[in-house]
Amino acid sequence: MREIIAFGLLSVVTVLELFAYLPQIVQLIKTKSADDLSLASWFTWLFSDVCYLIYVLMESPEFGVVFLATLSLSLVLLVYVLTIYYQRHGKKKKHRR
Repeated sequence: MREIIAFGLLSVVTVLELFAYLPQIVQLIKTKSADDLSLASWFTWLFSDVCYLIYVLMESPEFGVVFLATLSLSLVLLVYVLTIYYQRHGKKKKHRR
């Protein structure tokens, strides 16, 4: 029973993260701009999710738990990569005359 509750809570966290990251991902792709995003913050979340996935693989290598941890890491990695890309190659700022 304890494992079912724990997996259910992990599933809720992952779904909430999905709903939290998706608007950011859509906004990045739509505006092609990441000027207001902090790479340091997203790197911290990325590092945190990598550590969490390593922990999950060491302590609870069940498919469902690994899948959810990998999904979370993938979303953070996507935002991080898009942020780097659009900060370097995003919309060019218009010069005022």
